[in-house]
Amino acid sequence: MSKLALLGGSFDPIHNGHLHIARGILHSQLVESVIFLPNANHNFKKDDIVLDFNSRYKLVKEVIEPGMQVWDDDAKGSGYTADLLKRLYKKYPEHQFFWVIGSDNLASLSRWHNYEWLKENVQFLIIPRPGYTLIPEVLQEIKYQVMNITPIDISSTQIRNNIAAGLSIKGLVPDSILEEVLNLYKPLLVHHT
Repeated sequence: MSKLALLGGSFDPIHNGHLHIARGILHSQLVESVIFLPNANHNFKKDDIVLDFNSRYKLVKEVIEPGMQVWDDDAKGSGYTADLLKRLYKKYPEHQFFWVIGSDNLASLSRWHNYEWLKENVQFLIIPRPGYTLIPEVLQEIKYQVMNITPIDISSTQIRNNIAAGLSIKGLVPDSILEEVLNLYKPLLVHHT
């Protein structure tokens, strides 16, 4: 049974912080592969996703490194983690999955769709985020492991804000996609007066 870590998100756009986390997870040797799962719908960010699914998927595909993959299983999903995982468990019974979350998600975890199912059936991989503690009451309810990775302080929001303001995004996204990210996002973010 191969062990895979699942990294879901809107990746709008993918950035060096995402890759840093994926590398850290691979380095821990807990799993054989890290799977990026860009989503079409994100229930907390429904109206904020700027770039279409296919473009976001393609950008992830261009920057993944050995040991990483990108799957399109969430292209038409409901946006709910439980629904996605049920599909993946059925489709890939030969894999054991770990769902990656930041410690900033712990406080709202009990409000996630189908939380009862999640806490019984999901192995969480928790990435500590500065300023967000590991909440004991939540940890008691779920199956989890904590990864010893220090995240880099980069967010997709910051990248989009920089593009909108005409500021540089060098160092925030991999150099190999820097021009492409600018070309894709600029027309969507820069409002011409």
